[in-house]
Amino acid sequence: MFIGFLTGGQLGSLSETLKWAEKNGFKSISITIPLNSKFIDVREAISNPATYRNTIDSSNVIISAIGFYGNPLHKDLDLRVKHKKHFINVLEAAYKLEIPVVTGWIGLYPGTIEENIREFEKEWPEIIKIAEDRGIKIAIENCPGNIAYRPDIWEKLFETIQSKNLGLEFDPSHLICQLIDPIEVADKFGDRIYHTHMKDAEVIWYKVRYSGIRARGWCPHRLPGYGDLNWAKFISILKKHGYNYALSIEHEDPYFKYEDGLLLAKRYLERFIL
Repeated sequence: MFIGFLTGGQLGSLSETLKWAEKNGFKSISITIPLNSKFIDVREAISNPATYRNTIDSSNVIISAIGFYGNPLHKDLDLRVKHKKHFINVLEAAYKLEIPVVTGWIGLYPGTIEENIREFEKEWPEIIKIAEDRGIKIAIENCPGNIAYRPDIWEKLFETIQSKNLGLEFDPSHLICQLIDPIEVADKFGDRIYHTHMKDAEVIWYKVRYSGIRARGWCPHRLPGYGDLNWAKFISILKKHGYNYALSIEHEDPYFKYEDGLLLAKRYLERFIL
């Protein structure tokens, strides 16, 4: 395992980001590519991959994943098509740039879990077939911004489309904020973890006791080591299941600046790996 971080251009261009990462001892970056991103232009990456390949090859830092956290299940069919097409383009860009993992969201349809599974079954077979053909793993983040936010739903998704190219970008913080045990869940789904978000969360219990879980502000996201997760156990579970890939820090801690937070998280996580 090695330590990296998620970025979308907060440190400048791709070249500047790779230089900063290498200077500060990171081994990888993962990249979020929203619609119309200029950090990596997916159309340019597909048609002329050397534009980015030369920059990537000049660095000792690898790109562990690129991703699109959009909504291929959108109720607006025009937006659904647009988001699905962009996700497919991100897959094609990953293939051209020799990046083995694409991250993102399943999407979210306004309805029941069963209705979301129905829409998933309509839209995702084509996406997953492309991933299979290209030899790319899709790692879905378990964020409440999409339907794949909790373990019983993952089971339904994996049963509906039975492909080993579909797995998880495991983010323990989102489970903590649902009062779900990330350690137990990581152990159960360890063979489906294809990428990670190293992000902690802190349950502020006095706020829960006073306002309950439907209020806001009771579970802020934190840097690794500043929240409630037992990181030694979590990384042990990853090791147990043979995960030997990026520990990608996602910095959403409200109390630290971006660069400072990445460096603090890296320093904390280094104690758990060689």
